[in-house]
Amino acid sequence: MRLAIGLMALLGAAAITVSQAQTVKKGSKPPVKSQDITKGQGQVQGGDGVFGTVYTLNSGWNFTLLKARYQVDPHDSYAGVRAKPDEKLLVLSVAIKNTDPSDKYFGGLEWQAVDEAGHDYASQDYRLSSIGSTSNSLNLKPGQGAGQFPDKDELAVAFEVPAKARISKLILKDGRKFVKGEAVVRYFIADVATKERDGQIGNPKNAIARLPDFVRDPADKLGAVALDQPVIKMGQAVPTGFYSVSVDSVTLSSTEKLKDQPPGEGKKFAIATFTAKNIFAKELGLFDLLATDEMVIRDSENDKYPADSTGARRATRDDSVADNLMIKPGESTTFRLFFEVPKDAKLKSLTFGQGNGRKYVTDLTGVK
Repeated sequence: MRLAIGLMALLGAAAITVSQAQTVKKGSKPPVKSQDITKGQGQVQGGDGVFGTVYTLNSGWNFTLLKARYQVDPHDSYAGVRAKPDEKLLVLSVAIKNTDPSDKYFGGLEWQAVDEAGHDYASQDYRLSSIGSTSNSLNLKPGQGAGQFPDKDELAVAFEVPAKARISKLILKDGRKFVKGEAVVRYFIADVATKERDGQIGNPKNAIARLPDFVRDPADKLGAVALDQPVIKMGQAVPTGFYSVSVDSVTLSSTEKLKDQPPGEGKKFAIATFTAKNIFAKELGLFDLLATDEMVIRDSENDKYPADSTGARRATRDDSVADNLMIKPGESTTFRLFFEVPKDAKLKSLTFGQGNGRKYVTDLTGVK
């Protein structure tokens, strides 16, 4: 009896195997379960994205998220993105290739970044370095791509995010073509994403490059948090808005004249010399830098003294620099600002930066 039962079970299992095999037509390949296949390359399963991996998307692009970084430099897209006083930028470097049999226009794939607190930040603001923006009709022929060599011609998209935010997840609003029903690809960020909060632990390959030293909060081990007003050494150039600015020197004088007038009774001038460089892709006016009331000197009592309303003066003579002075990309200009302070004031600091851009502080305690 036991032999008969065993034989029946064996025959039943064989019948099931034959039945399953018959569901695959002769000459065809078995179906691939939960596996995305990119043209010429196998892919990771499901909707989890990995930096540096090529995916064929529903929209017909072969797509790669090459790398990501935090920065406070401007993003020179058509619209122009800059870090505001309490912000930094998240920049994604990507590569695309047209897999369709005809010419294809790239209008920009939509992204969503999510931070640890669950706040969302959307962007579709791409730029190709060689043209400054993808809005200039980035039309690619079959097999043609863009962004594959980011050091030579980067294709990138930028987000404005809070200075203290740490991004845990990136969501590409387009699914992989060979995964049925997939609408998005999610990249879980290394050392930040958790299974409990984000649904998946961060992939070690999905790391966002740290902020540069001059702006990074040293208390944040991941290098994602930016200081509110970093202390900058005199002579050090730092990005603010669309400019790079340095405080070259600060001198005190009771005899120097401003518009042929010496400082008022009981006063002296603190004269700050700046160099500003246009680090954006378009021509800028000096007024864009100086249209702010946040260029101020503080003394040891924390009293504030704004820059004189006369505006910028020439670096070596008492002549006005025109507010409408235009500075071309890559060019620099040097100018002075005058601050009238009490004669007995002991200077503490100078706050500087472009209007609606990040601000910095230079220590003036050594200025006599």
